[in-house]
Amino acid sequence: MKLLRVKPSQIKVPEVRVTAQFDQETRDLLRQSISETGIVNPILVQKIEEDLVLIDGLHRLEDVVASGTQLIDVVVLEGDMADLLCRNLFLDHLRGKTPVSDMVRVIGALSEDYGLDPDKIREKTGLTRDYIEKLIKISLASQSVREALDQGVIGVGHAFELSRLPYAIQQEEILAKHQVWRFSVKELKEQIDGVLREMQAIKEQPAEAAPSEPRPAPVYRCEGCNQE
Repeated sequence: MKLLRVKPSQIKVPEVRVTAQFDQETRDLLRQSISETGIVNPILVQKIEEDLVLIDGLHRLEDVVASGTQLIDVVVLEGDMADLLCRNLFLDHLRGKTPVSDMVRVIGALSEDYGLDPDKIREKTGLTRDYIEKLIKISLASQSVREALDQGVIGVGHAFELSRLPYAIQQEEILAKHQVWRFSVKELKEQIDGVLREMQAIKEQPAEAAPSEPRPAPVYRCEGCNQE
């Protein structure tokens, strides 16, 4: 770990990350504080190859860019992209205002793109294994389910239950019903358990037995002579 003084433009912001959310009043106070006293807590970045990639401090970075500040202090850590995402997730989750949809994307990337299993993610982020497994499953759900989670139409519990269905069309059909009936997580689980049981029963049905004897050849009668 080391402290550097850099131009704000040198800091790269990854597309997939968790960003803490603040209400407008708090956001305005933070912006005013930076305008009056500058950045008290240095922005946290990680050196990946030749780039300085942001770990924590996006709002502070946006504010110093808007103010025209030429140089800022940053704390530089070492590691790979998986380390960066885990650090980002850990630090923003501590604040308690992390969008779940952001967490789903980060956890999904750690699992699918960087090969981290739930235990490794738990070790690096402090999240429970059960919660991590749910977010991994949700990251593989249909786009409609993930968008509904983004928009606050459903929560993690609902999204996880929907993600248990193997086909996007099934997830979207029950999601549409939920938007009308507003099922509890328990009610949704019961519905999806029923669908999965029906699918399993169909799968286990024995195939229709083929006829043991060949069918007799069709017989045609001549209309003119009435002979077969």
